[in-house]
Amino acid sequence: MELELIKEKELPLLSRKRASFWYKESGATPSRKNLIKEIAKRFKANEDLVIIKHIYPQFGSSKAKVLVHIYDDKKKMDFFEHKALLKKHVFKEAAKAEPAAEKSEDKAEAVSE
Repeated sequence: MELELIKEKELPLLSRKRASFWYKESGATPSRKNLIKEIAKRFKANEDLVIIKHIYPQFGSSKAKVLVHIYDDKKKMDFFEHKALLKKHVFKEAAKAEPAAEKSEDKAEAVSE
């Protein structure tokens, strides 16, 4: 996976950086999860604070343009980003783990009663 930085801009009032990349790889467009891992490594940021705004695949080419917001603070991220976009960044493993924990708590309460 190759990420070529096109532009980076610091936005201190919004507590974030905005960056755009050219992503180059043969094959399919990568998942958001894989892109977030690579971008977090590159900026030495927490993966939970990286939001991919858009992925624009280039027709007939093996590259895509990726627009990213990298936040300093989770509260700011929740305030500025749309709920639908934040929902896209909740991955299946995390979503499955939370209901399982709730079910085990419910069973424990039922047994104690």
